[in-house]
Amino acid sequence: MRSVFVTGAAGGFGSAIATALAADGMTIFGCDMQAGEGIHAMDVTDEGQVTTAFDQAEALNGPISVLVTCAGIMPSGTEPARISNMTVEEWDSVFAVNSRGTFLCLREFLRRREQAPVPGATAVLMSSAAAQLGGYRGSASYVASKAALLGLTKIAAREAASHGVTVNCVAAGPVRTQMLEAATTPESVAALSSRIPLGKIGTTDDIAAAVRYLVSPGARWVTGTTLDVNGGYRMQ
Repeated sequence: MRSVFVTGAAGGFGSAIATALAADGMTIFGCDMQAGEGIHAMDVTDEGQVTTAFDQAEALNGPISVLVTCAGIMPSGTEPARISNMTVEEWDSVFAVNSRGTFLCLREFLRRREQAPVPGATAVLMSSAAAQLGGYRGSASYVASKAALLGLTKIAAREAASHGVTVNCVAAGPVRTQMLEAATTPESVAALSSRIPLGKIGTTDDIAAAVRYLVSPGARWVTGTTLDVNGGYRMQ
């Protein structure tokens, strides 16, 4: 049975992905800022907490073979700050979770799998179509922090390949989550939907389905790639 480590597992993408992979027979260790039913408390920006959580996961479920990094934030409010008005605090806080947090978890995973390889080891990082398009309403801090993961995916895939580990990325388009709702209005969501060729906002299950593929045996020869899941949004 494959052991899975999911960050941001309390809601949104993380919860849907954890549920989907559990349905596939995998053992899930889910982490989030606050502990809850089946969720372990971990701050992805804290190096010590990340190491401790990985220790706990492997003590419970054995060597982790799948890492999915879903922990992420975006600035609150429906009108993101322009670069010229953005504070250093906002920039740093978003990068701390979205970029540093992903790096710390990926680094911990790769260290363990380099020292003790397991068959089918794979990591999936969560980026965004906003990072590819430069965003339309997204904050520069969010767009840039998610863009960093596109490059991280490629270099990690190159370094991990000799250890039999694959690393891929999902660039999620607009998906109905609490984070999206907090950053939009009904009017802006309607306008956004009109720019998506398939004509609708996605669901967390759409993202989970993509991750299910990337961690499956069928994707064993796929690495260093970014899978667009966006209803055709990026074709513009």
